[in-house]
Amino acid sequence: MVSNKWRVIIVDDEPLARQGLKNCLAFRHPDFEVVGEAESMMQAWQLIQQDNRIDGLFLDIHIETESERAGLDFGFALKNLVDPPWVVFVTGHEKHALEAFAIRPVGYLLKPLDQSKVDSELDWIRRNRPSKSPAEKTTPVRIEVKYKVRRKTEDGRTEQLSLTQFLVPKEILFVCSNAGAGAIEVHLVNGNVLKDVNLTLKSWLDYTLPNLMQTSKSTIVNLRYVSGYRLDIEKEGKYLLQFKGNSTELPIGSNFFAAFKEAIKKCS
Repeated sequence: MVSNKWRVIIVDDEPLARQGLKNCLAFRHPDFEVVGEAESMMQAWQLIQQDNRIDGLFLDIHIETESERAGLDFGFALKNLVDPPWVVFVTGHEKHALEAFAIRPVGYLLKPLDQSKVDSELDWIRRNRPSKSPAEKTTPVRIEVKYKVRRKTEDGRTEQLSLTQFLVPKEILFVCSNAGAGAIEVHLVNGNVLKDVNLTLKSWLDYTLPNLMQTSKSTIVNLRYVSGYRLDIEKEGKYLLQFKGNSTELPIGSNFFAAFKEAIKKCS
């Protein structure tokens, strides 16, 4: 008997499809507990931001009200999370299978559902993707971060998109302001950089987030990823902050150095 339960959400714009999958899980796989349903990517994102205890998603690819590949785009967005939920695509469009596997889902099911295929996929999850431990299911503070990206359109034009991401503190490496443009950037642990962020440095400090500390007039760092500091050989009496497993080095402001030294002693 399986004692753990996998908390899952179903994302599909067809109510009958959602109900059919719910019935399948309830009668054949009760250890997969449906804790939420969404008919759009926005609703799914809201469920995930509100509850980081979600283990996985059964995700439709073609959402009529959004696009033929809305689920694929959402799957790529989930990969930006530090600990993303696993994804099983459930779709009536086999043509998306190859592109879907670039996201590395744990499964791909075609509608109408084949019960034996469902059984096989869920057995694999039981063996290879254990449910999150209670400690991991403690809901952390999530910060709504709005930022902008620029991309080329098919006709060669450049368009600017306004996007939103919800971050937990452990996803953040450091936050800095661009002295030239005055814009805020958020550098993430996974290497991504969110640019033209809507929050000021003061706003970040007002959150009083764990391990985040201001180390210069223009920088806030996550101390959990700091390895130490060294003398700046190009600037007498100045120091550079260093990160674990990351070559980035940041100047430490003179007025912040003493407090920084004390803080990393407590973290060590």
